[in-house]
Amino acid sequence: MSTLQVVEVLLLAGCLLLALWLVVLWLRRRALAAHGPMCPCAVRLPGSSRWRLGLLRMGVRDLDWFSVAGLTTSPSMSWAREGMEISTPAPEPVSLPGLDSAVAVTLTRGREHLADLAVEPKIYPAVRSWLESAPPGHNVNVT
Repeated sequence: MSTLQVVEVLLLAGCLLLALWLVVLWLRRRALAAHGPMCPCAVRLPGSSRWRLGLLRMGVRDLDWFSVAGLTTSPSMSWAREGMEISTPAPEPVSLPGLDSAVAVTLTRGREHLADLAVEPKIYPAVRSWLESAPPGHNVNVT
């Protein structure tokens, strides 16, 4: 086999691996979205200055965060809806690749700082509405 043929075979294998990875990510995204609304976001944990790009899913009882390039269908981070509060957006937009003029909000539970989220401005009202609405079966016997 000549050097040119080896290079062609390696390039073809690389292209096939890339295509396979993209198909797997697409299938993962569809599987994640089957369990609740999803949106792109970034998260910053307390004490860190680094934003991590990912997908935010609003489930029945939890707010789940998934890494954008991960292969698992289990959330990397999850916050229970019960008792969680969300701040108003910061006055200055956050500049992150993959998010257009994102707004930063803080998730807290009591005095505990859970995380900072950066979401697109049109997504913020949806997350806030999800958080403020009662989960199914919660307080059903209120009179």
